Amino acid sequence: MFNLAIIAIWGCFIFPPHSSAEELITVDKALKQLFPKADSFNKKVFSLSAQQIHQIEETAKLTFNGTHSERITVYVTKEKDKIVGYAFEDTVIGKWGPIHYLLALNPEGTILQIIILDYQEIRGKPIAKKRFLRQYQNKGIDDELQLRKDIDGISGATISSRSLTDGARKIVRVYHLMRSDSTLFQ
Repeated sequence: MFNLAIIAIWGCFIFPPHSSAEELITVDKALKQLFPKADSFNKKVFSLSAQQIHQIEETAKLTFNGTHSERITVYVTKEKDKIVGYAFEDTVIGKWGPIHYLLALNPEGTILQIIILDYQEIRGKPIAKKRFLRQYQNKGIDDELQLRKDIDGISGATISSRSLTDGARKIVRVYHLMRSDSTLFQ
C-alpha cells in the first residue's frame, strides 16, 4: 500500500510518484485540442496573495488549505495576435492521488472545455470521459458549479467529482479576480 500524503511546500504541491499514474494527454497536445486555430500559447505563472486566496475562498466556498495550490499556471492563447482564450493548468486531489487537468475559458471567463491530463484514480476514471466533462461547458461566474446542484457526480467517484468541480469553481473565480490585471492576461 502506498502513502497518499501530500506535502505543501512554498505554496506548491509535491505529489509522491505512483506507478499507476495514467497520463492521458500532454499539455501541448491538450492546448492544441482546446484551441486548434491558435498560433501562440504564452505561459504565465503567478502566485495568489493571502488576500486573493481569502477572497476566492469566500466567493468559491472552498478552502485552499492543503487541497488547492496558490500557484496559478495560465496559457494566454492567441490567434493572429488576438486573444481567443485562456487555459489554466491545475491539480486537485482525488481519492487516490492528484488529478491534473487543463480548463479552457473564453475571453469572457466562460468554461469552454476541461481536459484531464493525468490522474491516479481507480474508481474515478469516468471523470476523464467527455460525457462527464461536457456538463462544465458554458458555465461561468454566475453558475454555482456545485456537485449535486448543477454538476452531476459519478456514482462511486464522489471525491473525484467533487475535487474537479471545486477546482473548476476556483479557476473561474481566479480568472475573474485576476482579469483586471492586464499584465497577467496579455
